[in-house]
Amino acid sequence: RVIGTASEGNHEHIPGLGAEPVAYSDGLVERVRALAPDGVDVVLDYVGGDALALSPQLARSTGRIVSVVDAATVLGFGGSYAFVRPDASGLAALADLVDAGTLRIGLAATFPLAGAAAAQQLVEQGHVRGKVAISVP
Repeated sequence: RVIGTASEGNHEHIPGLGAEPVAYSDGLVERVRALAPDGVDVVLDYVGGDALALSPQLARSTGRIVSVVDAATVLGFGGSYAFVRPDASGLAALADLVDAGTLRIGLAATFPLAGAAAAQQLVEQGHVRGKVAISVP
């Protein structure tokens, strides 16, 4: 069972990813605990901030909290920080998964190289569903 936090506007998207949506707002801990009264087995944090700060209240063990965003905070309460460096063989394996249809990448927008600043501004808004790509001629 996977529980995914998202804004209300993204709840229709979450089941397609294989998760049950829970509103990301005040009362998050209570809503997750309603679905998993004993806490969740693992918390995967992809945004940091408030979500990560609440994680110890959600997980059965702080050792089962992983963040890809905020090393100092997650390590401070006994979780793990994950950082991945892409390499040629790993990227080739991902490309194979995409080609096979096993891995789907949502593309939110594509910008020409000259529009890189606009692409960055879009990402900084924090409400993009999918990847923002830069097209290099």
